[in-house]
Amino acid sequence: MGWRVWVGVVLVWPVMALGQFVYPRPGYHEHGPNVYKEDPFVVHYRHEFFGVFSGDFGRFEKAFGEIKAMAAKNPSDARALVWMGNGDTVQAGLLWAQGKKDDSLALIKESRPLLDKAVALRPDDPNIFMMRAVTLYIQGQNWPDADIPRSIWEELRYDCGHLIRLMGPKMARASVHVRGETYGEMGIADLKLGNKDAARQAFEKVIELCPGTDYEGRAKKEISALGSGF
Repeated sequence: MGWRVWVGVVLVWPVMALGQFVYPRPGYHEHGPNVYKEDPFVVHYRHEFFGVFSGDFGRFEKAFGEIKAMAAKNPSDARALVWMGNGDTVQAGLLWAQGKKDDSLALIKESRPLLDKAVALRPDDPNIFMMRAVTLYIQGQNWPDADIPRSIWEELRYDCGHLIRLMGPKMARASVHVRGETYGEMGIADLKLGNKDAARQAFEKVIELCPGTDYEGRAKKEISALGSGF
């Protein structure tokens, strides 16, 4: 990898690694019994892709190559398609850091139909639609607001709400990460959409469901910015 590419990695990955409401501690991933099980495929490729945030670009490229081969072999493979969209977003971040802004914006625009197709193929699979949500959140947090269409925040809000509806009462026993990210990202989406009351309610839900965690702290900061007494 050339020095210019490594400069891009150094500049962009610390920022893009923050593409979550809170960067999760290891214990935040523990679920209650019989609540929610992540697809091992998702767990594997999340580790492979997100290794790039610590500078392991080769690991990401190898995994992304595997995903692209899967999508080429089966264009209806929802798992491959949603990770294609995520991989395009990672590469777009690198392009942005290198000053190739037009190429970067074109690539994140190309990623969105892949994400949407994946969800259309498996609309009730949280492993698919919440991966879309994560990817859209990364895009919304790391590119200028002027370059992010309103539909990004609408889809993100829909995906978070969809998980809440599917989980029902089990949501309270999901991992801290799932609870905090779902309601936290929903709150940010509502803020971007101009729905301040709904955003406050989402952040209050984070405080209720994630007491004593980094999620609670982030939610209180967001509420404070809205003018609350926290």
